[in-house]
Amino acid sequence: MEEKKEVTKTEKKKVVKTEKKKEITKPEKKKTKAELKKEAELLEEEEEIDEKEIENFQIEGLDMEKLKTTVLGLVAKRGDNGMFQSELWKKLKLSSRDGSRLALKLERQHLVKREKILENGRWTYKLKIAHVPVTTQSIESAPCLICPVESKCTLEGEISPRTCPLIEQWVLTEISTKKVKK
Repeated sequence: MEEKKEVTKTEKKKVVKTEKKKEITKPEKKKTKAELKKEAELLEEEEEIDEKEIENFQIEGLDMEKLKTTVLGLVAKRGDNGMFQSELWKKLKLSSRDGSRLALKLERQHLVKREKILENGRWTYKLKIAHVPVTTQSIESAPCLICPVESKCTLEGEISPRTCPLIEQWVLTEISTKKVKK
């Protein structure tokens, strides 16, 4: 009799395990209008965060200037396509709360644009760079830095940036280099 009870317990365990597997493999149901509306409301709440909280936002133990530079670099690399907020936070190993506040702070500083979009049935934000960051790389090869007649160069003079063949060649090279990188 005792053996039969143990078999029954084992069978019960198998049934429970099978049921759990069924729960896990169920296909995800489509979201209702009410669920989509709730997600939209949550995103709107994010917008209503106190201005001072965003302005003074800091992440303990992180250099915020360095983080800002990193974020702007990552978003700028994506160009016009931008980058999902969630993708960025995962890359930077931040919580979604910190990530949202950081994005809001950068948006309020006019460094990024946040575009609300519906992606795979969920509302989310895509970050796009507001202004392409300026680097010294663009001027390092400028001919003016080593020009022997630079002191005589004026806009209306005989030697002028408007008629300089060296500047023209430099600009054409810069433009073609940027097109190749894209």
